[in-house]
Amino acid sequence: MYTFGIITVNEQRGVDFLVPTMTSLSARTTHILQTIGLRRGSRLFLRHSSGAAWTPAHKPGEFPLYDLALRVIEEDSERIRGRLKEIKKTSLTAQTLARMQELEVFSELNRPETLWAFEQGKGDMSKPVFRHLAERRWRDEGKLDHLMQRIHTMNIVPDLVGDIHPSVDLDVVVGDGSIEAGVFVDPQATVQAPGIGVKVFHREERSYTLVMVDPDVPDVPNRSYRQYLHWLIPNVVISSTSPPLLQLENFQPACTYLPPHPQNGTPYHRYTVLLLENPESRELPITPVSESERATFCLRDFIKQWDFKPSLGGGIHFWRSTWTPSVSDIYSTILHKPEPRYGRPPKIDRYEEVKRTRRYI
Repeated sequence: MYTFGIITVNEQRGVDFLVPTMTSLSARTTHILQTIGLRRGSRLFLRHSSGAAWTPAHKPGEFPLYDLALRVIEEDSERIRGRLKEIKKTSLTAQTLARMQELEVFSELNRPETLWAFEQGKGDMSKPVFRHLAERRWRDEGKLDHLMQRIHTMNIVPDLVGDIHPSVDLDVVVGDGSIEAGVFVDPQATVQAPGIGVKVFHREERSYTLVMVDPDVPDVPNRSYRQYLHWLIPNVVISSTSPPLLQLENFQPACTYLPPHPQNGTPYHRYTVLLLENPESRELPITPVSESERATFCLRDFIKQWDFKPSLGGGIHFWRSTWTPSVSDIYSTILHKPEPRYGRPPKIDRYEEVKRTRRYI
């Protein structure tokens, strides 16, 4: 079997033409492809030169079916661009604007030049087609599913939020790269604030609020756990063309970063980062948070107070940490307070009082 650009030639079966499952190909175009022995598949395989732009794998005339496939795709793209021009002549309502963006995506979605640029990381995220491809990869290739499985399995939902449907691809960068959701991270690695990588799929600028919470701090009087606020930065402005790593130093924090410090004797802590979209993308007058307010912070109350809607979008990520000797240094050099130690409460002997009484009088 030989692979030529977007054509796979099998010596026994003939020719396979692989295109994305979600396409804009017309019925006529699909019929042509099927007639010449081409089929749809779940992924497009591109073989290309190492140059700065995509070039056809073969010279014109070398493989007629290859030439025909490229011509069919280009004709279909031209047809859709023609429809787009007609719509632009009409009155531009919200509905027609949405339709225009949809057609713009469809007109470029199957072109080898577009898919090559996306696979090479050269896609212009100001263009709808590259935003569409990026979101489809995030949603369909397992990353979002893995995240949702972790936050439900480890009870981020419902311990912190009742429900969340992410619309933002949020990454936490520690050391040399991003970490998977739910992995264990040594507290020493997060003494400095981690990088926050964000990929949004809207071109316009929108405002978000970044929150980092530990829901696993011991609450001794109530024999339970409470939350602790580690980081809060409101009104972070993001668009699809923003740098992949947020430049958080450009925004005013309401609560500066304090590193994770899981207490000695406690189980693992789930350090959770959320990116909440501001209502109507407006700037929120969130005031600075004091140290005492960090310790009494409640994420559900905060979400309700500012009318965030995590069930409609936003981003989420988390990692886990347990106590190590480096935590003692965090208490002494950063927090400047004695390090607490926890253990299991003493076992209560229900018969202790009986044992102290004399059996015989």
